Amino acid sequence: MKPRGKKNKEGYKRDKALIDHALKKYLSALKGPRILKKAMEYSVFTGGKRLRPVLTVESCKALGGNLKKALPFACAIELIHNFSLVHDDLPAMDNDDFRRGKPTCHKRFGEAMAILTGDALLNLAFGIISESKENCALKVASFVSEAIGAGNMVGGQALDLEYENGPKKNKKLKTKIDNMKTAALMGCACKVGALAAGAKTKDTKKIHEFGISLGLAFQVADDIVDLQHNSHALGKMKKKTEFFISKAKGHIAPFGKKAATLSYMADRVLEKIWEI
Repeated sequence: MKPRGKKNKEGYKRDKALIDHALKKYLSALKGPRILKKAMEYSVFTGGKRLRPVLTVESCKALGGNLKKALPFACAIELIHNFSLVHDDLPAMDNDDFRRGKPTCHKRFGEAMAILTGDALLNLAFGIISESKENCALKVASFVSEAIGAGNMVGGQALDLEYENGPKKNKKLKTKIDNMKTAALMGCACKVGALAAGAKTKDTKKIHEFGISLGLAFQVADDIVDLQHNSHALGKMKKKTEFFISKAKGHIAPFGKKAATLSYMADRVLEKIWEI
């Protein structure tokens, strides 16, 4: 099976270009110390695929909304994602020296500046949401806050730290952490797009569930990289990824061609595991 056609790939690339352009405008308009702005720009523009903000704009379009209404929210989602990466890479967290093939923020600018960079990215994200004139802005702010807070993304990282390499970190706990971190933010990205579109409650729920299932598939596919020499486990996890992708695509099937790019993005996750 191959990912969907060239048209959807080009649509993804157009979305990404629009998001990159908007992010550059937001960051260039910032006031503050030059070194902090430089660290923020470095962290945001290190080759990210913009998967989450594209999910936001494509979810909006799939439900009949205007891309321009979703674009600021999409940028906020991407800034939040990058805030989480900057902080997760810190020595006190995952202790990673490289991100996307380049030195992580704390390796390039120091630990203290990396902490401030993450803080500033998060603050900018909520600033963008609060400045929106869309009627849904308050709902977006409330839902995003829930999706990245103690009950989801931040809480998932706390559990990850608490049970890292410990005997209590079983499959059930691993799934819970994946739900709280990766799946929660991807589901959030999709639901925010639905809110921007002013979609019906039932459609908003479907697109949200699509994002959650896609997030779980994405995380399993990411974990597969560490199992390339364990053929038994590898086969089981590939089937698990395929299950989540099938579930995700089932949620957006009612939206037909309007959700073609979302479906293409799901297929790309499968392509990632087929390459292993």
